[in-house]
Amino acid sequence: MSYPYIKYIFLIAFTFQSILSFAQNQSLKDKLNHYKSQNDLTNWIYEQLDNANGNPQKDTTLLLNAQKEQWREAKSSDERYAWLNLLSTLGYYQLLDGNILGSINAYEDAFSYFQKHQILEYNIVEYTLKPLSNNYTRLGDYERALYLQQQSINLQQQYQADPNQLASLYCNMAISFRSMSRLPDARKAIRNGLALKPDAATLIMLNNVYADILYDEENYTKAIAIIKKNIALQKATNAETAYWLMSAYNTEGNIYLAINQPNKAQQSFTKAINLLNRFYPYGRKREKANLYTALGKAALANGQASIANTYFHKTLAILNISNLKGEIINANIYGDNKLVDVFMQLANTQLQNGHQEMALNNILLSLLAANKIRNEFAYNKTKERLQVDIKQIVSKGIDLCYQLYQRSKQDKYLHQMLSLAEQSKSRTLLDQIERNHQNTKSYKNDSLIIKKRTLEQAIAYHEKQQLENNTAKADQLAALKFNLSMIDKEIAKKYPQFNITTASELSLSQLPNHRFIEFFIGDKHIYAISIRHKKIEQVIKIDHADRVKAQIIDFVQTYFQQGPNAMLNKPKAYFMAAHHIYQLLIGPLKPNHQEKLTIIPDGVLGYLSFDGLITQPQYLENISKWPFLIKQNDISYAFSIKTLLAKPKPSKSSVFTGIFVTHEQGDKMSLAAIKEEAKLIAEQVKGNFLYNEALTTASFEKWFEQSKVLHIGTHAYLSGANKEPTLDFGKEKMYLFELSAKQHAPSLVVLSACRTADGKLAVGEGIISLSRGFNAIGTMATVASLWNVNDNAGALITADFYKYINKGYMASEALRQAKLNWLNSEKSSSALLLPYYWDSLIYMGKDQQIQLDTPGTFSSWMMVLGIAFATLVLTTLAVKRRKKP
Repeated sequence: MSYPYIKYIFLIAFTFQSILSFAQNQSLKDKLNHYKSQNDLTNWIYEQLDNANGNPQKDTTLLLNAQKEQWREAKSSDERYAWLNLLSTLGYYQLLDGNILGSINAYEDAFSYFQKHQILEYNIVEYTLKPLSNNYTRLGDYERALYLQQQSINLQQQYQADPNQLASLYCNMAISFRSMSRLPDARKAIRNGLALKPDAATLIMLNNVYADILYDEENYTKAIAIIKKNIALQKATNAETAYWLMSAYNTEGNIYLAINQPNKAQQSFTKAINLLNRFYPYGRKREKANLYTALGKAALANGQASIANTYFHKTLAILNISNLKGEIINANIYGDNKLVDVFMQLANTQLQNGHQEMALNNILLSLLAANKIRNEFAYNKTKERLQVDIKQIVSKGIDLCYQLYQRSKQDKYLHQMLSLAEQSKSRTLLDQIERNHQNTKSYKNDSLIIKKRTLEQAIAYHEKQQLENNTAKADQLAALKFNLSMIDKEIAKKYPQFNITTASELSLSQLPNHRFIEFFIGDKHIYAISIRHKKIEQVIKIDHADRVKAQIIDFVQTYFQQGPNAMLNKPKAYFMAAHHIYQLLIGPLKPNHQEKLTIIPDGVLGYLSFDGLITQPQYLENISKWPFLIKQNDISYAFSIKTLLAKPKPSKSSVFTGIFVTHEQGDKMSLAAIKEEAKLIAEQVKGNFLYNEALTTASFEKWFEQSKVLHIGTHAYLSGANKEPTLDFGKEKMYLFELSAKQHAPSLVVLSACRTADGKLAVGEGIISLSRGFNAIGTMATVASLWNVNDNAGALITADFYKYINKGYMASEALRQAKLNWLNSEKSSSALLLPYYWDSLIYMGKDQQIQLDTPGTFSSWMMVLGIAFATLVLTTLAVKRRKKP
C-alpha cells in the first residue's frame, strides 16, 4: 500500500517550520534593531543571551556573532555586568562544545574585564574563576589552575561564602594536585573540603575525587569500594547530578581497566556515556569523546582491535577532527590531552593489526596535538612536565621509524627519526632563545614588552628572596607569574609573529660540513644519529637502554662526581671503562682522524665529557700515551640542532670582562688559585678585571651588557630543594632564574667555576644548568664545567684557551688546544694527566671566532702611529728645506 499524500504532509510541515523559523529570526532581528536604535546595550545583550540559551546547537556561534555586532563599549554598571555575563557564558558554551582553548580565551577575557572594571556584584568565582581553573587543569596547565583555585578560596573565605562552594573549590584543587602527581597535597585538599561538612551532593563530588586519588595510589580495593558506595547514593535527576554520576561510572571503569577486568570497565563506561547522551544531547562533547576513548581502551584490552578502532574514530568525529567519511582533517587538530591520547591509542590499534605506517602517522598527529598544547602553556615548569609525555611518544615513534627504515632503507625514515629526536630536546630553551631575540627587536619600547620585563624582574627578585631567606610570599610570586602569563597572551595577540612554533621543519642545509652526532635515549633503545656534510649518514641502535644508562651514571659518578680517587687508585679500571663507553657510543660511527664532532647528548649523556674517552682497547701504563678521543677529534656540544640554528643577536662589543672572586673572607673555601687564573689570563687578554669588592650588582649589570666575552671565576653550586644553579659572588649570589630578565648577553661566557654545566636533569629537556641559562638569554656559547675544576689545571687551561683565541682559532678548537697543551706539557706527577684534572670544561653552543684585544694592542698601535707621525713630520721638514732658496 502506498500513501502518496504523505510527501505533501512532510512538505507542508517543512514549509511551516521554515516560516516559523523565519518569523522568529525576523522578530529577534526587529528586537535587536529596536534596542540598538534606543542605544540600549543592556537589553540588547540579554536578548542575545536568551537567544543563545534557546538554541543549544548554535549557542556558541550566536554569542561570537554578538561580540562582532556590538556597536559600542559598555559604559554603565548594568551594561558592564551584562557584558561580563556574555563573556562568561560564551566560555561555558565553548566548554560544552569541547573547545577548551576557545573556552579558556573567553573566560580569560571575562576575568580581565572584571579586573579592569571591578564589577564586584558579579559572582566572579562561581561563573569565571572556577571554570577557568578547571579548564587549565584539563589542558595540563596546573600552576595557573592552582593559583586561581587558591585565589577563589581566599575570596570565598573573605566573604564567608556558602561552605558547599568552598568545599567544591577544595575538590577542584585536589584534582589539580592529583594531576601533578602531588597525591599528599590532593588528599589534604579533600580533607579540607570534608571538614566543611558539605551537603550530600558536594560530599559525592569529594568522594569521587578521593576514589581517583586511591586509584593513582593503586589502592584499587578501597577505590572501588568508595566509588560503588558513591554510585549507590546518586540519582540522575538533572544535568548536574547526572554529570557527577557519569564521573563516578568513569572512575569505576578506569579501576576495572587497571585490575584487568575490561568487560566490567566497558559496562561502566557505557552507563556513563548513556547519561551524557540523555542529559547533554548537544553538549559535553569533550567528556563524551573521553568516554569513547575509554571504551576503545577496554576493547583493546579484550583484543577487539576493530571495535576499538571504531570507538577511537567516534572520539575524533565528536571533536570535529574527522569528517563524515572518517578522514582526519589535520587542520582541525588543536591542543588537547584527549587528542594526544586518542591518536596514540589509534597507533596502538594499528600496530596490533600490523599497519606500521598508519601507526607512525597517528604518532605524529599525537605529537602535533601535544605541541599545540605546549604553545598555550605559560610557565617553563609546565612545559618541562609536558616534555616528559612528549618524550614517551617520541620514543615509540623513533623505534617505529627505525623498524621501517630497516625494512625499506628509505631515507625519509632517518629524517623522521632526527625530527622526532629534536622534539624531545631543549624545547623550552629554544622558546626562551626565540623570545629573547624577539624582545630585543624594535618592539622593545612597546608598553606590553616593558610591562613584561618589569614582571620578569619582579619575579626574579621574589624568587631570590624566597630561596635565600624565605621572606617572599608564595601567593605574591604566584600572582606575578599569573599576570606575566596574561601579558604574554596579550603580546601574542598583538604580535602573532611572536607565537613560538618550535615543532617546525628541520633544515640540515644550514649546518656546517663537519659531523654532528645526536643521541636519543628511549624506553628500550638508545640511538645515535650521525650527520655529515649536511646529510644523515647513518643511525646506530644500542639495545638495553636502561642497562647502558646505569653504566654511564656509574661511570660519571665513580670517576668524576666523587673526586679523583677512583681514577688515581685504579687507572686501568678507568681506562677499560672509558673504552667500553667509547665503543658503545662513538666507536660504531668510526669518526675520521682530526674530524670535528658536535655532540648533542640526551638524558644522562649530558653529564659525560667525551674528550677523555679511550679509543683503543690495549691498556698502557704510561698515561701520556693513552689514546684519548681529544687527541683524535675536536669536540663541541649543543643542546639541540635547532638551538644551534637559532640566530641570537651577536654582541657588537670587543670587550673582555673577567670577574674573579677569591672568597678570602666569609664561610666559603678560599680560592687562592683564582688570583693566578686572573694573572695568567691578563697576560693573554686586555680588558676589565673585577676582583672581590669591586664586583657589585651595578658593575655586573654594566659589564654583562657591554662585553663580548665574560669570564667568571668563583664558587658555583646547586641551591635549594630544586637544585637551582648558583654563582657565588661573595656578598651576593646570582641564580639561574635571574638571567631571564637580561636583555643583552655576551657572545661567549666562560664559567671556570665548578659544576656550571651541571644541574637537575629534566626528562625531555636536558640538564638545567647555568650554561643553559646563558644560552637562553642569547649567549651564543659557553665554556662550563661538568664537575669540580682542579685549580691549577683550570687556570692554565683557560689562559691557554684565550691564547689560542687570539691566534685566530675557532673557540671550540681553542679549548681543545688548551687541553692538549696540558697533556703535552711536563707534569710533577703523571696522575695529573688523568681526565679528572683536565676534562671538566666543555664548549657548549655555536662555534665562533672571536677577536679580543691583547695586552700590547694599544701600545703597539701607539708605537705604529708614533712612527708614522714622526715619518710624516720628517718628510714635511725635508720638503720645506728643499723649497728654501
